[in-house]
Amino acid sequence: SSGINAEYGGPADVFFNLYKIQPLQYVMMGARETRRCKKILDSVTAAAAVYPGQLIPMVLVGALGGCSGKFLQTTEESLRKGSSDLSRGEFIQISFVTKASLAIATLYTLVKSDIISLSIPHALLVCSLSLATVNLAMNLAGLPDPFHPISQVAWRV
Repeated sequence: SSGINAEYGGPADVFFNLYKIQPLQYVMMGARETRRCKKILDSVTAAAAVYPGQLIPMVLVGALGGCSGKFLQTTEESLRKGSSDLSRGEFIQISFVTKASLAIATLYTLVKSDIISLSIPHALLVCSLSLATVNLAMNLAGLPDPFHPISQVAWRV
C-alpha cells in the first residue's frame, strides 16, 4: 500500500467534494443567479443596440440570454432522439428560471428605455438579490414557484 487514495480522480473530485458542502452550495447559487442577471442585462443591452426603442424584442432577447439553455436542451434532445415531440419542453412546461428571466428582462428593458427611473447597477443589484433569495427560499423551505398562480391564470386566458 503506497498510501495513495485509489478513489481520487483528479481536480474535478476536489471541486465536487467542496461543492457537496451545503453552505458553499448556497454561495454558489447566489453567484450563479448573479451571473444569470448579468447575462440577461447584456442580452437586453445587445438587443437595444439592434432594435432601438422596440420593447418586445428587447425583452425576448434578454429572457433568452438568461435561460437559452432550457430551450436548446429540448431542441437538442428532440434532434438526438429523432422526434419532433416538444410536449415536455420549455414552451409547454415553463420553468421558474424562464419566468424569472422574462420578468427580469422586462425590468431591464423598462430601465433601459427610461420608463422606470432606476440606474442599471441598482437594477442589477435588485434583480440579483431577488432571484437569489427566491431561489434559496425555494430550495431551503420547499416553497413553490412564486410565478405559478400568474402562469395558471395566463394559461386559462
